[in-house]
Amino acid sequence: MNLKHTVRKAQPTDLPMVYKGELNYIQSIEPEHEARWKDAMHAHLRQWTGALERMFIVEHDGVPAGYCFWEVIDGAACLASIFVVNELRQRGLGRVLLDQYIADARARGFAKLTLSVFHGNPAQFLYESAGFQCVREGAEYRDYHYPDVAPTHAAP
Repeated sequence: MNLKHTVRKAQPTDLPMVYKGELNYIQSIEPEHEARWKDAMHAHLRQWTGALERMFIVEHDGVPAGYCFWEVIDGAACLASIFVVNELRQRGLGRVLLDQYIADARARGFAKLTLSVFHGNPAQFLYESAGFQCVREGAEYRDYHYPDVAPTHAAP
């Protein structure tokens, strides 16, 4: 597999792609939550703009192909979203983004990395193959933690 990809920090001009990706996700994986998701658009916009410093874009042959971003929740670095466009899935770009999240969170001093995944979301296999361990089975979501390590810097 010879991918020509790069990862860069997101810019405000990437937010339309994030909107489209998040809408695609909700319609594909959690369609029963679409109306509630749309009703919360102002909250999503605040979340996305607030996470720009922790948002990354993966480009394939110079074209944006996906993104990820993470947030700080209860002292942990929590992966909020990861998305790769449909036509470029199963090519390792999701893993590139997941590794970027892990590296960025560690570089910012976080020892605890978490994420939640909706039951039936195929991304669960990506997370588990990367070493995330399920710590809680909820009614709709599974919560995962990444093995703690000493951070490289002090967390904010």
